[in-house]
Amino acid sequence: MDRTPLATAVPRRWLNLGVLAHVDAGKTSLTEALLQLGGAVAERGRVDDGTTQTDSLAMERRRGITIRAAVATFYAADVGVNIVDTPGHPDFIAEVDRSLSVLDGAVLVVSAVEGIQAQTIVLHRALQRLNVPTIFFVNKVDRMGADVERTVANIKRHLTESVVPLGSLDQLCADLAGYDDLLLQEWIDGGLPSSDRLWRSLRSLTSGCVVSPVLSGSARTLAGVSELTDAILRLFPTSSDGDIDGPTAGQVFKIERTAKRARLCSIRLRAGSLAVRDHVAQGTVTALQLHQPGGAVPAARATAGQIIQVEGLDEARIGDWIGTRPTGVPTPNFRPPALQSTITAKDPARQNDLYQALAELADIDPLITLRVQHDELHVSLYGKVQQEVIAETLATEYGIEVALGQPSVICIERPTGRAHAVLRHGEHQYPVTLGLTVEPAPPGTGITLDITAEHGSLPLHVYNTTEAFREAVLGYLTDPLTAGPHGWPVTDVHLTLTESGYPPASPRPAEVRATTALVVTEAVRAAGTTICEPIDHLRVEFPADTISEVLKVLARHGAIPETTTTTDDTAVVEAHLRTGSVDALRHELVGAAHGLAVVDAHLHHYAPLR
Repeated sequence: MDRTPLATAVPRRWLNLGVLAHVDAGKTSLTEALLQLGGAVAERGRVDDGTTQTDSLAMERRRGITIRAAVATFYAADVGVNIVDTPGHPDFIAEVDRSLSVLDGAVLVVSAVEGIQAQTIVLHRALQRLNVPTIFFVNKVDRMGADVERTVANIKRHLTESVVPLGSLDQLCADLAGYDDLLLQEWIDGGLPSSDRLWRSLRSLTSGCVVSPVLSGSARTLAGVSELTDAILRLFPTSSDGDIDGPTAGQVFKIERTAKRARLCSIRLRAGSLAVRDHVAQGTVTALQLHQPGGAVPAARATAGQIIQVEGLDEARIGDWIGTRPTGVPTPNFRPPALQSTITAKDPARQNDLYQALAELADIDPLITLRVQHDELHVSLYGKVQQEVIAETLATEYGIEVALGQPSVICIERPTGRAHAVLRHGEHQYPVTLGLTVEPAPPGTGITLDITAEHGSLPLHVYNTTEAFREAVLGYLTDPLTAGPHGWPVTDVHLTLTESGYPPASPRPAEVRATTALVVTEAVRAAGTTICEPIDHLRVEFPADTISEVLKVLARHGAIPETTTTTDDTAVVEAHLRTGSVDALRHELVGAAHGLAVVDAHLHHYAPLR
């Protein structure tokens, strides 16, 4: 087989490609095969040997899974293909979602042996939600037990009926004619259209997310990988530099740290250009790298369609837009972590270093949050694997060995009663008088504030208007309400500022902030709080012939069913369940529903802790 590079010249067009799959379906192996046939590597890396291009983290190589999205590049003809390798483990679904938003197309890998699995369904729905054109690649056809026809049938049954296997021209034309009326008429009037005509129709239908082509092969033996590469290049939309003179529009989808601890932002440029020394809202570009075969290289400027790495944007956060956000770009949608775990440095002298290291990790990943509860440090989590990865990251990158507690659900506190607290200047350390009343508010209303204190007693020489003062005090309430008497965030609370005062030439904003924290803490303590746990709304979809076993599992975990519907082969149960029980339910449903239960869980409400 010819394994020379497909192109060596700098490409004129760019294609940003996602490769997704359930764990062990062969996603990373297929990525390596695409890179080898594209001339980017001389030999394919192996997951088992820890030599893959995209699993660059030491822990990824040891575990044989993808943890963070990574980019690897090959050139084909005049197209530069950036492969965005995304995690397949459910604990890292947020990393998947924010990576999908930068793609032009995706290859969803399905094993011809294991077939469709629950995470395959979750990934496909995410691709549909974000309107990402998709090609299915049925992998592992060389393995014992492989059955391509069965796998394609299950893709139609569990994912989408709008699939087009790439086979003979006659069959391709018949499949496409069901979606392309003009092609159907041409076929009727003039016989079988040409191959080029069929591919034009297939490209239009694929890029428009109307159909999904299906190919099969083996990433291990390279069977079918050349055909897959050809389909990717012919069917997915590509970006060009034709609009580089327009306004800059780029999306930050990943942030990591360089060896010197500088922030390195991965950005998909959708329009315009970005150059070193450019000033944007998030900072000034001090360095810029472009992806090319073999790795990222320094560059002075990047243009639309490219994925780049940028230093100097110290205020950037994942999900930010650099420049103008284009219209019609879907927004990634993922649930914040519902679990947390205590985390302690094994060497007590390094506890402060641990806090600083976790703050850096939280800056990279906005879904990691830190809390101090009862003098213990807690970190938010999606699951056990993510917990282990955080511990290994702290050990390898920061040299801090940590002990992690058993994950627990993140609760809230709501005021139980009504109470008032006041501090008057001359009676405490700050020259401010402040009185606050705390009382319960309707669920879901958060934190609200009214001011009934006499207008002339408000420090308007500092805040200018009553509304500005109210907004400032609302901001001052955030920190003290992050931990109530039991250590959980206090919410669904209404506060009334009933008393205000200050001596001449006072106060300063910092003094008002500090007094607010003291008064609200006392008022909440006096009112008392009730700990409330999160309750999820579940939508469980599974094969109809497993309904008896699934209902038994739901009952064992305390789920309260609301509705049950069935079709010929699929059943759906909607129910409510304590958030803390969802992961265990998911795990047990794997066996009960033959690996095909899809659990969509969303926070519904909070209820008093049982």
